[in-house]
Amino acid sequence: MSTKTTSILFLLAGWWIALATSCSSNETSENNPNKEEYLPAAPNYADSRYWYQAPETGDKPADVFYVVPTCIWNWEAETGDTSYYMNPLDEAQRAAVDRSEYLGYALFSKSCRFFAPYYRQISMEAWMQSPSEIERRYQNAHQDIVAAFRYYMDNLNQGRPFILAGHSQGAKAVIELLKHTLTADEYERLVAAYAFGFSVSQEELDRYPYLRPANDSIDTPALICYNSVSRPEAVSPLFANNRAIINPLNWRTDETPAAPAENRGSVFFHADQSSDTLFQTVGARIDRSLHALIIEGLNDEDYFIPSIQSLFPKGNYHVQEINLYFLNLQQNLERRVHAYTTRKGA
Repeated sequence: MSTKTTSILFLLAGWWIALATSCSSNETSENNPNKEEYLPAAPNYADSRYWYQAPETGDKPADVFYVVPTCIWNWEAETGDTSYYMNPLDEAQRAAVDRSEYLGYALFSKSCRFFAPYYRQISMEAWMQSPSEIERRYQNAHQDIVAAFRYYMDNLNQGRPFILAGHSQGAKAVIELLKHTLTADEYERLVAAYAFGFSVSQEELDRYPYLRPANDSIDTPALICYNSVSRPEAVSPLFANNRAIINPLNWRTDETPAAPAENRGSVFFHADQSSDTLFQTVGARIDRSLHALIIEGLNDEDYFIPSIQSLFPKGNYHVQEINLYFLNLQQNLERRVHAYTTRKGA
């Protein structure tokens, strides 16, 4: 394996490290209904410590409200209790999350002011439970997302166009905000919602009008969603029901393949925030029967993370959903924001 690939995998594995710290509690455990589950105190989003401190980039035509993916495992509190939730004020946990925060910042900051809350995200082990347990725990995390979004809208947005974006658990947060939280006025100012690496069912599409999948590279407001695998058996059980998909290389929703030459560049970041750009590494095509992107040109072994193989089998590129199409996504953000401002006459 090359030194470059080894460093990339080291960074990816760093997102799934186990952490330990202290917190407070108040939820019910699945194993013992009479025992309270250890839950950190709720964030106060008027406190700047609960927001990622992005470098200043000057004024931009739009904002992005970005929600990070799952970055922690279960951890043990000082009391000996196990927590399935991030403690947003724990420095070690924040350090793990900040790698993903920076990836989002690097992608969006060229076109947007960047706002990203720390929240009580559920752990990787939480995603390995039953669907009902995942949803029960996620509701605690989502309370934080709604509170952060309302604080952002009331105090930081100032009536500007904005993008919702998130990866994995963060993408679920974006979808839930579209379903239940955005007002009609806010939806009018929504440029797009980028939900990298999650799923939207046909029932959700039929029921919630703000879940409107993108049809091309510039329609607004629209939902951008996809999941990448190298082979059919690698589709994650978490996302097998997806019915919203677009190809981020050619921005088509049919099965027209995008050749590797259409990939402007895959970008991978290291722990020191330096980056490698790999040009024309992977093409992609939509498989309508799978509702997934099929990619070619990579060695599955190089991107396989054994600790999460029950959710993401070998050949599943969930962790790399942003990295693989980075420069195409960045270009699309500029085009979609421009399309929105042109349409609004701004």
